[in-house]
Amino acid sequence: MLEIVPGSYLTVTPYGAWHAIARADENAERRALLSIMHEASSPLLSTTQARTWTACDNDEAALDVLLRLQEKACLEAWPEPRPAPSGTLEETLPALLAGLSDTHQAVLADSMGFCLASAGYDTDTAEALAAVGADILSVAERQSKALSQLGDHLLDGWGNVDAAGISGLSFWPMHIGKTRLALTVSGRPRFNQRAFADLVWTLCVRYGEL
Repeated sequence: MLEIVPGSYLTVTPYGAWHAIARADENAERRALLSIMHEASSPLLSTTQARTWTACDNDEAALDVLLRLQEKACLEAWPEPRPAPSGTLEETLPALLAGLSDTHQAVLADSMGFCLASAGYDTDTAEALAAVGADILSVAERQSKALSQLGDHLLDGWGNVDAAGISGLSFWPMHIGKTRLALTVSGRPRFNQRAFADLVWTLCVRYGEL
């Protein structure tokens, strides 16, 4: 029987944030991660919360989902709660986006091509990249059935590559609950940073309807 360590406040790691939003699969692990990030501060772990997050009907099954996420380095526990980034999206997102690229350039757009925030680009370039990102998101959604046939070869991002196959610009669909966003990154992505987890957490609090 799995047991909870008392006083464990859960936060989602950068890898866990990626696991939650890279695809739109409906499963208990993804639901749990999105539910945890829907909270404005890291929630206290309990069996009741575990069942709610995972939609499992018994304690053992719910805790087993969380244990798998812990073993995959998707979750970490802290003795005190940690708050989600504070402030408006306009204040918070640009600094977080800058941390996602080795050139400190990135753009976040909604599914209609509206630029929600950018870092390192002038307004016209950011708006152009937002439109391109939204179009790529549309293609990915329209062709989701065909792309699923790729199995283990299915990649999560789209790249603008040169003749050597090196990408200077990449586009990443983000599935924040029922909301679809497009992240455009210049240079090498740095999604293994705390900034990525905080970006996803901020977006889940704002858009994360499950």
